[in-house]
Amino acid sequence: MLRWLRSKLGPSPEGAERLMHAAEQAYQAGDMRRAGELCQRAAVADSPVYARATALLAGIAADGGLVEEGLRWARLAREADPAAASPPYVAGRLMQEAGRLGEAEASYRDALALDPGHARAYNNLGCVLHMQGRLDDALVAYRRALDLDPSLPQANQNYASIVRDAGALERAAEQYRRATRANPGDALVFNDLGNTLRELGRHREALDAFGQALALDPGLAAAHFSRSFVLLLLGDYGAGWREYDWRWRLPAFNAPARRFTQPMWDGRPAPGATLLLHAEQGLGDTLQFARYATLAAARCGAVVLECQRELVPLMQDMAGVDRVVPRGEPLPAFDFHAPLMSLPRLFGTTLESIPWDGPYVRASPERAASWDLAVHLDGARLRVGLVWAGRPQQWDDRKRSLSLERLAPLAAVGGATFFSLQVGEAAAQAATPPQGMHLVDLTSRIADFADTAALVSRLDLVITIDTSVAHLAGAMGVPVWVLVAHAPDWRYHLGRDDQPWYPSMRLFRQERDGDWSGAIASVAKALAHRAVPG
Repeated sequence: MLRWLRSKLGPSPEGAERLMHAAEQAYQAGDMRRAGELCQRAAVADSPVYARATALLAGIAADGGLVEEGLRWARLAREADPAAASPPYVAGRLMQEAGRLGEAEASYRDALALDPGHARAYNNLGCVLHMQGRLDDALVAYRRALDLDPSLPQANQNYASIVRDAGALERAAEQYRRATRANPGDALVFNDLGNTLRELGRHREALDAFGQALALDPGLAAAHFSRSFVLLLLGDYGAGWREYDWRWRLPAFNAPARRFTQPMWDGRPAPGATLLLHAEQGLGDTLQFARYATLAAARCGAVVLECQRELVPLMQDMAGVDRVVPRGEPLPAFDFHAPLMSLPRLFGTTLESIPWDGPYVRASPERAASWDLAVHLDGARLRVGLVWAGRPQQWDDRKRSLSLERLAPLAAVGGATFFSLQVGEAAAQAATPPQGMHLVDLTSRIADFADTAALVSRLDLVITIDTSVAHLAGAMGVPVWVLVAHAPDWRYHLGRDDQPWYPSMRLFRQERDGDWSGAIASVAKALAHRAVPG
């Protein structure tokens, strides 16, 4: 059919080249509709132009998040010119957009085999390695991209996200600004600029950039979603939660929307109905938003909570929840459903109306009684839990995680015995604590979060980075001090040392990106004050 079109309707080779040149210019100017129309006309020309046109059509589809359409064009482009790097590169972009990271990695490597100087392919390869938690490999790819093109803003931005290099972020912001001046109609570049400014802590400028992206493309889900984080960080919960709902329009969002025949709950009373609440993101998010179960139960007949398997024993006795189901297990009958992180919007939560009626997560008394910490105190007055690292697979883990050695100033505080709450790869560091730190490691007895909660319930204080244990201690009402990065997650807001979601939480903030020394010194000073008898 395509050959017939080329023979009957196609322009001359010279005309096709002119069409293709005009399409590429329109694409560079951000006029995707015009570029697509011109490509469609050029795609019936002879093979060399046909390959370029179909490759560009695949790129236009990738920019619009049209994964399957883009993959069809990419396949046609690769068939037309197997030696070109563009088709596998754009196929990688589409696979990445769809969250098919292994296939995206393979496509980017195919593109690099054909064109070893393709800086953007190295950057994108770094992205998919980064998203798989292979941070060291990602860093190699980002550095290679910057070797090839030091002015590539995405590579500077991504490199900085691992090494916490403020200079690289500043370079990325300036490079994005130049790109917006060169292509003022490119909404994606404005969105990238906004994300970089957000990482730099320049939040009002970030909102302006997201606003410009949305003025150009009101349906750009990535810009809406990114904007939500800044609005929530600044305490504008009304607009922030509305924007946060755009997450479901991102194909690669790490918690794909659940598809049920039952309708999504809109928050209205439904007496006698069974409501399914389902966790959608990390363990900490589930712990934070599970508090809404009691509010939901007041409007519905019964509440079923589907959550991560590790949390099931802890959630089974939570007020407002009639049944807890591990994620992946068969669900009971229900009438409505809602993702946990949509509940703040459904209940109209503002910064001033965050629900808190006291601790809503409790340790099992039997499990708590099994932790006899007195034998480890050696005369110390305070029992202090420590967590210093998160999951290395998380995208920005190096922004929040420490080594245990960085907490050495705490060892100088007398009257405290420290108990490791650290799990995962970093737990091995507990075997060699900083000199002078009395650190007890009982984590071999922890099988799930109910065990962690039982141990936390026997402590006087938890000191942690931003991780799920911070949410656990906060939900239990246990005093918890959290070390917070300079560019924090939205829930820690700005310029305050309290946490409105958890009354027992105190925040210690970085003064500069990547520099924990001031925050740790403040923790040590506060701990010394607390350890003084009286």
